[in-house]
Amino acid sequence: MLDLPIRSARGRHDFIVSKSNEEAIFWLDSWPEWPMHGLVVCGPHGSGKTHLGCLWKDQSNAIEVKGSEVSKILEIVREHERFLTCFVDDADTANPEPLLHLYNHIYSKGGYLLFTAKNPPAAWQRQLPDLISRLKSLPISQIGLPDDDLLKGILFKMFDDKQVSVNSNLINFIISRMNRSYGSAFEIVERLNEESLSKKRAITIPFVRDVFREWF
Repeated sequence: MLDLPIRSARGRHDFIVSKSNEEAIFWLDSWPEWPMHGLVVCGPHGSGKTHLGCLWKDQSNAIEVKGSEVSKILEIVREHERFLTCFVDDADTANPEPLLHLYNHIYSKGGYLLFTAKNPPAAWQRQLPDLISRLKSLPISQIGLPDDDLLKGILFKMFDDKQVSVNSNLINFIISRMNRSYGSAFEIVERLNEESLSKKRAITIPFVRDVFREWF
């Protein structure tokens, strides 16, 4: 078995749409006709928030920043008039004061901001009341837990990113034995790929059954 490089795909055609995320896609497609100058997209780890944000970044020519690094780009945004759109990933991890200043600056210029986080702003910890008040005024799109069709698409994509060929029967076998969560899908693909490489076995239903028997 070859340890092939991972090729994580982030194009629009790679984003899998289902009932759990179709509202977020609607908002993405509605820009720049948003009723406010920002949007908050919330959802569990692995639900595609960053992927969505990257699509909007490309669409709007936005500057992208992790929440933990907002303070590093604040002066850059202030000094360059061309930065009128900003994508803040994991915004709930940001220092609240620089995030408030970033929000106020972009808003004052008539620009747009997209924030992603695990939870809605009202649930963020240790935040400034002024910041939370502003964020709560924005539309909030919540990505829900995945249904079976979305899980199938996610598993196929994750295996494809690792250049591992699988079929529908194997995917159905995995789904019937896993927790319905994005994190569980990620863990399973990682574990199966690692075991496949270490044991030099193809990922088949008998192989998955053996790994699950040892794991669970």
